Amino acid sequence: MISLQKPLSFAHYSQWLQNNNHADMGYMAKNQRAREQPSQHFAPMRSMIVFTRDYFPVPKNEDNHFPGLKVAHYARNTDYHLWFREQLNEAIERLEKQFPEAHFLSFTDAVPLLERDHAVQAGLGWIGKNTCLIHPKQGSLFFIGEILTSLECDVSHPPMHDFCGSCTACIEVCPTGALDEPRSLDANKCIAYWNIESKGVVPKEMRPALDDWFFGCDLCQTVCPWNMKLFKDETDFQQITASPEAMEKDLRHILTSSNKALLKEVNNSPLSRAGGRGLKRNALVVIGNLKLQNLRTEVSAYLEHEILGDLAEWTLSQLPS
Repeated sequence: MISLQKPLSFAHYSQWLQNNNHADMGYMAKNQRAREQPSQHFAPMRSMIVFTRDYFPVPKNEDNHFPGLKVAHYARNTDYHLWFREQLNEAIERLEKQFPEAHFLSFTDAVPLLERDHAVQAGLGWIGKNTCLIHPKQGSLFFIGEILTSLECDVSHPPMHDFCGSCTACIEVCPTGALDEPRSLDANKCIAYWNIESKGVVPKEMRPALDDWFFGCDLCQTVCPWNMKLFKDETDFQQITASPEAMEKDLRHILTSSNKALLKEVNNSPLSRAGGRGLKRNALVVIGNLKLQNLRTEVSAYLEHEILGDLAEWTLSQLPS
């Protein structure tokens, strides 16, 4: 539990925005005052209890959509905004019984809070060169959530030592150079930005770098020694590429389904963030990169598509003639 105070990294965050490293994620630039002075924005809240919750190995495996495709570990589960928030609210119910006069609010990645910064203040890790919060006994494959409260807190936590040392594995592994310097990620070059957050079509020069990543990218985390130490023996930690048959099955299903049907299918999954058109966009990029000739007919159906037509043409150009 920590006091709700100005983030230590706010100046760094402001510079990151000024450098346009947030690409077209306009929401990142909104409510800067709230991020800088959370105690004012979230009044009468005075303190914060910060939590982490592992997402690998997968805590719930009921919504592993498209198992034949390479999907970031965090997205192989029910949307964390649902189940993690539910757990935080259960904790609030217990707190309200103990402190009936206090106020409580729960959040996870949904409001203008610099969560990783507050987690550092709470002694839950350090910010690694891949920009993720890392803990020596937990790695970085976890979500961050918080409960804001009107209760006062006068506890301070010593900062955790930065154990990245001279290691630059995460910077070196990024195929697009998105980590242009330690602890600074340029979303304009990030694979996960282009196949999750962006609403546009992946630029031609970026498409080969996406390789077989259908949704998200874990490269800068799976090479981290602190995650390797914990998870190297876990099944599918390194996400071995599935068989062409398994991939083709999922990709064909995506391209032949309506946007509405796809959104219904992934309704409670992080995959829904890309939208039906975004999932089809990602499918076209993967098909082109893997040269999946058997899907030529399905790709050709998009040649006249108002938005995806040029991408479909590129995909066909990558297939063996």
